[in-house]
Amino acid sequence: MRTARHHRTTRVLVATAAAAAGVSLAACGGSADQPRAAAAPAAATTPAAGSVYVAVGASETAGYGAADPAREAWPTVLHQQSLPRARYVNLGIPGATAADALAKEVPAAVAAAPTVVTVWLNVNDLVRQVPPSAYEYTLGRLVHQLRRGGQTKVLVANTPPVERMPSYLACRPSPPAGAPPCQAPVQMPPPEVIKAAVRDYNAAIARVVRAEGAVLVDLHTAGQRAHKAGDDGELFGADGFHPSTLGHRAVADAFAATLRSTEGR
Repeated sequence: MRTARHHRTTRVLVATAAAAAGVSLAACGGSADQPRAAAAPAAATTPAAGSVYVAVGASETAGYGAADPAREAWPTVLHQQSLPRARYVNLGIPGATAADALAKEVPAAVAAAPTVVTVWLNVNDLVRQVPPSAYEYTLGRLVHQLRRGGQTKVLVANTPPVERMPSYLACRPSPPAGAPPCQAPVQMPPPEVIKAAVRDYNAAIARVVRAEGAVLVDLHTAGQRAHKAGDDGELFGADGFHPSTLGHRAVADAFAATLRSTEGR
């Protein structure tokens, strides 16, 4: 059952995403050209036997916000620094929800017989009014299929601190210097409302990870630490919504650190 709080949160997130992208999420949710991964150095082009890395996700996974999406998307950076000998497949679709990815990305991912899969899917579900329970169910099916009976290591990112996005802060009182222009058609609710929605989603993600034997990549805590250090503003692109080139590197680093911590498991 959708609460009044959920509807208010949805409206602000929809407005934030639309203002950041300059178009509605519905418009970018269809087919879109995906950036091609940059060629790896010659010494790293031969993958280890049976080693395949597949990235499942939305516009961030496709490289949006980076200066050179084909070379600087965070999965490409992760591939180059942590899995250079694996065959690399980036299936990210701009605007994809978990349900979209389950239908359009997972079949190709499973067909590739991956040894490692990364999943970052949450904000688009938030802005499209997907209740946490429905999101959890869909994400659970998605991760279960990607796990292939335990043959695949699946790393799942949780939701970053959305209330720190410059595109949201631009529409709050006293926006920070350098924030993009506020284009939201509705009044912004306080950060507590956004935080509550993110907590609900992250709790759902944590349950799916535990139930399916996947691995959690805690982008939320990483984002909070960056904010405390005063570095979070540099992690967003010009739209104030997608990661900048530096932000993509930071996401890749978070996945890489988590991947290293699971070696031998």
